[in-house]
Parts: sequence; structure tokens; C-alpha cells
Amino acid sequence: MDIRRILGLPDVLEVKKIVCVQPHPDDNEVGAAGTIYELAQRGCEIVYITVTDGRGSGSTGEIEPEAIAAIRRQERLAAGDILGVSKHIALDLPDMGNYTEEELLAKLIPIIREEKPDMLFTVDPWMPYEAHPDHIKTGKAVASAMLFSSNEILFPGSKPYDVPQIAFYATSHPNTFIDVTSHWETKMASILAHKSQFDHVNWPLVKGYFDYQAVQMYGKLKQDPEAKGYAEAFKVLTSHQLHFFPSALYS
Repeated sequence: MDIRRILGLPDVLEVKKIVCVQPHPDDNEVGAAGTIYELAQRGCEIVYITVTDGRGSGSTGEIEPEAIAAIRRQERLAAGDILGVSKHIALDLPDMGNYTEEELLAKLIPIIREEKPDMLFTVDPWMPYEAHPDHIKTGKAVASAMLFSSNEILFPGSKPYDVPQIAFYATSHPNTFIDVTSHWETKMASILAHKSQFDHVNWPLVKGYFDYQAVQMYGKLKQDPEAKGYAEAFKVLTSHQLHFFPSALYS
């Protein structure tokens, strides 16, 4: 059953506004930069919410948390400029902080209600072997926010809003593949804008992995393992599939 078609929901590249919620300042670029850029080129409004300030990074050359966070903030803005991000919202929670999923949910719901996106983008917290608490808490909080942003009984204080769809990147069970071949170099440039994280001796190895992964996804998109190109993969679901819907894994 294709619930998205039954509900008449648009395909990923047809939405007019997205809110991309990332745990750290570089996650949206790594997971979805090609798709984000394509959407921006189509006139879609792109809003970034960055949960943590990235102060846990050991690769900036700085020691003081505030100095690290400042570097990562500038890198995030530079990457967003490359992709055409319309708006940045920084929650500035500490990297690997002791904030809870519930606290994050309470912060996200008013923003989602105000922005009224057609779709949410975020990391997949149910990816097997995902061990980073920031990724797990962020992904689950965003999914919960999708369910409860329309509930004014449990979350009063602002006008309810029903988010139609969510797209999880960094997922092990994708159901949607986006051709980003023509934007691959732009994606790489946006990732390299995070100089402290990627512009170092290991970049050729890291880029090789990104290339390989995207080629594999392109083969699935074209249903031809020999096809040459790059794709990004997402698990796209409706709110109906985020509660008491066992077959969502296979949707």
C-alpha cells in the first residue's frame, strides 16, 4: 500500500518548504546536500535547525569549547550559503550534552509549527549500530515532533500544525533515491566548507567512501548495478507510518 500516493502527497523534489534538523553542523551536508541543493534550485525554501554547537570536535585545532563552537558555526553558515539555505536556527545544545529527547522535542515543536514545512529531513535514529547519542536523540525527537506538532492538548501554546512527510537520511532501509549526479561536486564543496572536519589528510579516503556509497545508491535508483552516477537515499514516511505501523520498515 502506497500511503503517500493515497494521501496525494508530493514527491520529495516537488515540496515547497523543508526543515532539515541535524544533530551536528555538518550532518545535513553529508546526508542530503545534493537533494537540498536541487530543491533550492527549484525554489524550495530550506530551513536548517542545528541541534548542537559542535563543541565536541577535536579537529579544529582549538581547545576552548567556545572557540570550537564559533569555528563550526562559521563553517555551517558557509556550507549553507553553497546550498542555498534560506534560514538557520541554532539550538546550541552542547555536543554530547545531557539534554534529553523530551527537552529537544519541546524545543522543536514550536519551531515546526511556526515554519510549517511540507517535509522534515533528519538522520535515521533507527539505523542499525548507530551509537551516537546526539543522532539517536535528534532523529527520535524529530519523528516525535512530527507526530505531536498537531496535538494542542499535550503541547499547548502555539497553533497546531500537521507535518505531511519526513525524509530520514543516513538510513539502512531507504525507499526513495534522488539522482544528484549533476550536483555531486556542489555536495563535495559544501562538505569541504566544514574545513575543520574534512579538509585534512584523510579526505581522499572519506571522499572515496562518499563516492562509493552514492554510486551504489544510483545503481539502485536505476535498477542497474553498472549504471554510472550518484544518488542520495532516504526513508520517506508519513506521520501515519510512525505509530503502530509494523510494515513501515518495508514501506
